[in-house]
Amino acid sequence: MSKSISRRNFLKMAAVTGAGAALAACAPQAAPTPQTIVVTATGGASNAAQTTTAPKTFTGQMRVLIGAGAPVEPVNQLITASFTGQYPGMQIKFEYTQPNFEEQVYTSAAAGTLADVFLCADLWVVPFALHGVTLDLRPAAEADSDVKLDDVFPNMLGLSTYNNRIVMFPSGLDVVSQYYNKTLLTKAGAEIPTDKWTWDDYVNNMKKVTALQKDAQGQPMYWGLDNGTWNWWATVYPWVKGYGGDIVANNGAKSTWADPKTLAGLKAYTDLWVTDNIAQPLSVDLGGSAFQLGRAATYFHIQGVRQGLRDAIKNKFDWDVQLVPTMPDGKHRTGMGTWGMSVYSKSKMVDAGYQYVKRLIEPSVQRLMAKQMLAVPLLKSVANDPTWMDGVPTPPKNLMAYVKGADDAILPYMNYPGACGSFYAGQVSKAYQDALEAVLRKKSTLEQAFGDADKTIQTCLDQNKTQ
Repeated sequence: MSKSISRRNFLKMAAVTGAGAALAACAPQAAPTPQTIVVTATGGASNAAQTTTAPKTFTGQMRVLIGAGAPVEPVNQLITASFTGQYPGMQIKFEYTQPNFEEQVYTSAAAGTLADVFLCADLWVVPFALHGVTLDLRPAAEADSDVKLDDVFPNMLGLSTYNNRIVMFPSGLDVVSQYYNKTLLTKAGAEIPTDKWTWDDYVNNMKKVTALQKDAQGQPMYWGLDNGTWNWWATVYPWVKGYGGDIVANNGAKSTWADPKTLAGLKAYTDLWVTDNIAQPLSVDLGGSAFQLGRAATYFHIQGVRQGLRDAIKNKFDWDVQLVPTMPDGKHRTGMGTWGMSVYSKSKMVDAGYQYVKRLIEPSVQRLMAKQMLAVPLLKSVANDPTWMDGVPTPPKNLMAYVKGADDAILPYMNYPGACGSFYAGQVSKAYQDALEAVLRKKSTLEQAFGDADKTIQTCLDQNKTQ
């Protein structure tokens, strides 16, 4: 398995096929044969979410396109229980995503055969909206007394919105957080991370970890940082923002990867490898995650990897989660995103589709998702009520770190012309990742590498001004 994990690949593996599958294998799981699953609410509020109003009666069968496995499939089973509990005349037919998911959606939409409700995620919000695939959920939500949009964390609602149209209801708070090996840090004489740490504090303490033991060539046997997410936008872009920079200017017309403030943030990030020597080198492959193997003190990822870490680490060492350290701007800059569910704009069951997907942002379903470790609540009313954590397996213990991290989290820039790609794919993704790798492998200077990336991206912007 490649050590680099982009947000695009993580979503394909973790959101579409399940977080557990993402940690165990590189390829998406084979899609099961489509089946009809009829789930009824049998245990009241404890087993399924209920709504207080029933605007109309629905009957028939509705097709729902999902990813196989956790978290998407079990969450949709919860939604189905709630939905069919209110509308017993409805049947839900689960269909499953293919590895070429985007092509699957576009091809089916063009033929008018796309499922009534389908899986979506932050990376698809804009392109699906631009292609007219997704229904605007805002009018129905604003007229629905059961839905309180202002209870959804603004960043997550923003992640689901294009041109003021809500085209996806998000599933949970997916904020990149700092997982840490308490046993290794204690052994190295380092401090345990707190929510007051700056990145200077981080570097100083991780140097104690790399000093713990050296090999015959004098290289560290332990590192401060697992390199598994070295090129992920959600661990790179926050450094740019935290140093006052950005990657575009002039309403997206000018690429600014080589802007001095942007370079300052990228230098601080790449220094973890190049100067401070506390991050696992890209050339070092341990045959698995350095963090899971106990060879790295920290690992930066979203809440969705919790169960995978628990399964892999077991009782090998004591670990927990904390906010990422603060940047020079004083904020815990980190990336965030999520998967969600959308309604096909040309479905003949748009009303029923809305009633189905709205369950994703209802309090009772959110609580059930939290209890089953399928998500961290994205409703403020649920997240700020500590009872959502009661009975949730530990580690990690510091579950509120996932909630507090959303305060300073940033969203991916998604407004590049389609021909240029994005953080997830295409020229933009390749340009910045190639530049980053050249710097970390010490094959180029920061200025040269990102200067070249800037030229590549700017050329594409100039060629696609009208898009």
